[in-house]
Parts: sequence; C-alpha cells; structure tokens
Amino acid sequence: MYEIRPESIKTFITDRNVKLPRFQRKQTWDEKKNFQLCISLFKEYPIGVCILSVDESKGKLVRWLLDGRQRKNALAMMYDDPENIYNWAKKFIGFKNSDQPSEIEEKFKKKIREYIEADINDEFGMEQSDSNEDHSDANEDDEEEKITTSSYGIDLLLDIIKIIHNKQKKNTGFTKPFDFTNHVNKLPYLENENGGIKLSSRRVKTFIDEYRRYCDNEYIEHDNEKSFYRFLEIRCDIQDDKRTKALIHEKWEEIKDRMIIVEKIDTLLTNSKIGMIEVKNLSPSDSQKIFNIINSEGEKLTAVEILSAKPHWNIPIENPSQYAVEAVKELYKRIGTIQTDVVRWDFPATLLKRIGKNFVLKEFTDSKTDFEKELTFGFKILAGIYVEGVKKEDIENLSKSKKFNWNTDIESLVYDLRNMFKLISSFDYFKYFKSWNTSIMELTSDAIALNFIIISYLDWCRKGKPLGDTKAKRFQKNCFILWDRLIFEYINRQWRGSSDSKIANNISNLSGEGESFTPIPNWKWKSILEDQIFAESSIESTDISISIMKPLLYHFYCLRNLQGPDTNYDVEVDHIIPQTLFNESSIPRKEVIQDNILNLGLLPKDENISKSNKKLILIDSQWLKDQIVKYEFILEDKFLQYSNVNNYHEMFDERKDIFIEAYTIKRDNILNN
Repeated sequence: MYEIRPESIKTFITDRNVKLPRFQRKQTWDEKKNFQLCISLFKEYPIGVCILSVDESKGKLVRWLLDGRQRKNALAMMYDDPENIYNWAKKFIGFKNSDQPSEIEEKFKKKIREYIEADINDEFGMEQSDSNEDHSDANEDDEEEKITTSSYGIDLLLDIIKIIHNKQKKNTGFTKPFDFTNHVNKLPYLENENGGIKLSSRRVKTFIDEYRRYCDNEYIEHDNEKSFYRFLEIRCDIQDDKRTKALIHEKWEEIKDRMIIVEKIDTLLTNSKIGMIEVKNLSPSDSQKIFNIINSEGEKLTAVEILSAKPHWNIPIENPSQYAVEAVKELYKRIGTIQTDVVRWDFPATLLKRIGKNFVLKEFTDSKTDFEKELTFGFKILAGIYVEGVKKEDIENLSKSKKFNWNTDIESLVYDLRNMFKLISSFDYFKYFKSWNTSIMELTSDAIALNFIIISYLDWCRKGKPLGDTKAKRFQKNCFILWDRLIFEYINRQWRGSSDSKIANNISNLSGEGESFTPIPNWKWKSILEDQIFAESSIESTDISISIMKPLLYHFYCLRNLQGPDTNYDVEVDHIIPQTLFNESSIPRKEVIQDNILNLGLLPKDENISKSNKKLILIDSQWLKDQIVKYEFILEDKFLQYSNVNNYHEMFDERKDIFIEAYTIKRDNILNN
C-alpha cells in the first residue's frame, strides 16, 4: 500500500519523472519560510517528508507529488541560484545593503540563535527578560560561546551570504569575479534587465557546473587557471587573450571561492536526505486518509487534488473547443500555475464556471473553501449524470466511463445545462424564486442543490430535452415538485448523514415518474406547520431554528406569487417582534419561539438594519412601513398591538391562515395548472 524511504535531496529536485498534479495549491511560502528551510538543511535538521502517488499508466510508473511542492520549489531555488539564499536571508535577518560583513555576521548569529532557541524558551516558560539578566561571569561566557560557535553547515550558510553581499544592479559579490565583459564576447551568463546588462547569478552557477563537468570529462583539475581559460575560450569569444588571462589571474582566488561554494551546496544537497512516502494503486479515499494521517498538523489534501494526480484524469483532450481552452486558462490563472494543454481533469474543474450563474448554486467566491467546492461540484455533477453516483469512487470511475465522450460530450452538456436552467427559470414559481436573489444551495445544503441538478437533468434527458411543448411543461412542474419535496425533507432532517448515498438512491429510483416527482400530500404540509411548527416551535420534537425556517419562508413567498423587493440590496430574515423584546421577557422557550416562521418576514437588508430592534410602532419611514405591510402581512393599524411582545399569540393566530393557504391552496394551483 505504501513505502517509506529516504532520498537524496538533489535527486528529488532534479528527478524529471516526478510530476506535479494539475491542481496545486498556490505557492504560499514566503522568503522567511524559505530561509527557515535553509537553516534546517544547513544544520542537518530533518526537513519533513514528501508524499507521492505512484500509478501505472500504459505500462509505466508515474510518480505524482501530492505533498511537498513548497519544499521542492524552495530546495530547487537553492540549487539553481545561491542568490536566492541571500535574498531570503536578507528578509529573515534584516540586514542592509550598506552593512559591513562583520555587521552581517553579528545580525546573522543573533537571529539564528533566536530562531533555534525560540521553541525551547517557550517550552520552559522563559520570559524575554531572562536573557538580559546578569547571572554570573560563567553564564556570560556560555552566552558568548552560543553566539560565536556554530556548526559547519551554519558557517557555510554565513559564507554564502557574505560572498553574495554588496549586491549591485549589474552584479553581486558572487558574480563580480566573472565579469569579463570588456574582453570577452558571448558570455553565457549575461542577461538583459530593465534595458541594461547584468550578470545573472543563476547563469553563473550553471556556467560553474558546466565547467566542472568539462574538467571531469577531460580528466583535468578544475582549480587551475589554464583549465578555466581553456573552457572560457571554448564557450565564448575572447577578444583580448593577454588581458583576459591577466584578469583571470587577478580574480582567480575569488573565482575559486565561488566554485567551492557551489560545490559545497551541491555536496550538501547530495548528502542530505528527505523522507519519501509513496502510496501505490490506492482509491481516492485511501490516498486522502493516508495523507491526513501523515500530515495531521498540516493542511488536508482535497479530493480534487488527489484526482489531479491520477493518470486517467491527465489524458490530453484532442482538439478541445476554444471555449474549453479559455475556461482552462482562466482556471489555472486562479490557481496560480500555468498549463499548456487541456486534460480530462480540466473539464469537470471548469464546468460550473462555464454553466454560469443560476438559481440552484450560490455564487462562489475565490476563497479557498469556495474555490475547492466549486471544483468538486463539477466532478460530482458529471459523476452523478454519467456514473449514477457522487462518491469519491464514482468520481474516480468517471474518468474511465464509456458513457462519456471527452472530446464532444462536455460541450453538449454545458449547452444542455444552460438551456435546462433557462427552461426551469421560465416557470412562474421559479421566476418569483429568482427575484429573491437567493439559491437552493444557500437555503438548504450543498447536497440538496447537487441532487436537484442531477435529478432534474436526468428527467429532462429522458423526456427528450424538450424546450417548448407539453413535455417541457411537465418537466417544469416536476422541478417544482422536486424542490418542494427537498424542502420538506430538509426541514425534517432527512438529508443528515450520508447524502452521497441518498443522491445515488434517488438516481437509481428515477424510473417512471420516480418518488422525486410525487408531490408531498397537502395534509403532510398542513400537519407539520399547524401541529409542530406553529403549535410547538419544533419539528419531530427538535426545536426549530432560523436555518430550518429560512427555506420555508422563501418557499412561502414564491407560493404566494410575491416578487422580491425591487432593490439592489440583499434580502434578509426579519424578526417582526424584535429579538430584544423576547430576550427581555419571561416567556417560556422565548429563544425558540422568537424564531418561529410566524414571527419572520423578508426585508431588504439595509432597511432591515435601519429597522434593527425597533418596535413596529417606532418605525418612522413610510416606505419601510409599506414594505412591512406588503411582505410581512401586518396591517399598519396592528403595529401598536404587535409592539408588545406579550401579544405574540394574537399575531401568530392572525398569520397562520396566510401560511396554510400558501402551502395548500396556492400550492395546489401550481400543481394542477
């Protein structure tokens, strides 16, 4: 199932067989975090483990890096360019360009000591002032020893910083000895920056590596001026032999120092180990669980990350549409990486963006949680439609499904879903629903929204995808029945537990009209409203709550054909008799009764804020009074009476019939029309 082994860091960062999944977390390590990794590496501390998923594809083993991208990136930057170490150190230590080497050394040792001893001091409860106390001469000597004595690795780290210091626009302390620009053409380590020429430390490092390989291949010593000149002559165009040789001789000790530094970094990365955990041929659930066990202190691996490292999900799409290409470009721009091709994984990951805004799903933001949910929903929608299930195993099987043609079906599905949502939205009930600027997902749950999309789409397909005939009207009515049933199930807490299994059951039961399209009998609605919510402020002996009342409230307004306020403001739930009045009263179970649907209405958010905890009688704005009359069904001549919390029974009695009428007569009108 898995294998644990050490691997050379150099092998890890240079292994081209290790692939990055399509979906990668954004690069979150900053300069300080990168330098902390440097400290661990140079002090020979453990630097953690990386997790790879190993799968077989077409007879070849493919290794996908699931966890460790941040470390791999930082280690590769160390290997490629010593100047990165300097830049990180400058941020971590806080030294200046004008600082002398002795000042840098002092700041370096102080900061390293503080970093290494920070956890120890915290563990033993040491106060900051302890380090400033003058205990004895012996203690002073010990402290001095801590500052001046360091391991070989830390000395090397300091040497790298000091060698690179004095960074200029054209060069740094590391690259300056290689400046032969006045006598040599075609130097491979020159690059343009802001219209000027500079010596690139990354390219100088590559030049040094190539020189060492040249010496090894020619069986000659690399710490020899003649060997270096010969290599420079091969690689470049030397214009002045004598001056170039003189310049090499003048700078030779500095050149050797820099070559030694590069060699020491290379040796350190070759000899240092990183833990590698390879998981093989596992289901997505097993992979995710193993990752979470190993990485219990870190960020959990998401299901979509697991899938992006599976071979079947990384099969390229031949001739994707321009719409798909643009959607994929936008996706990876949001992720913070670049991909040059389109693979299977990209289609479900971009599905929701391509479908566009609708009344079922909430409008996702770019927050981490929303972004991952948006991606996951695309996979679940496709799996529900083509594999008849939405579990992780179903999603994994989606990439292997024979029912789905990856080159053509995704375009048809996007087109179909847009048309389906447009058709549903043209039904009168859903016109009113849309006017309230909410969504099925926001009012109920993610699973219910997912169920609504999948079941509705499958029903539409079996009716032949109608757009304007009697079948289309039957489909629209089915969507209303489905939503009405889902609300009923939601308030009865039937969607708690394994919602994935419930969705799969609903899909498999979609024969004939299916239970999903059998209307809830009027007596059931009337019973749950009158006998439980109105009378007991509970459902099945469980206290009601705002989250349970909210979908009932919106459903009520739409059943009554009442359009949302003509305003750009958001709408929110309003307590007709303010919560403060209930809180100040001695009414039994007041904290539950105040949230009864009979004490709730919907108002534009800004107006509701201005109303705040005011009694009805204290409201000055005539416009707001009119809104309350219209949307909360309280006549203005009742404002005084219902400003007294002790009269809540009378208000409840007056409003009961309005709700019962909506859930029976008004609802029947929709079903029988």
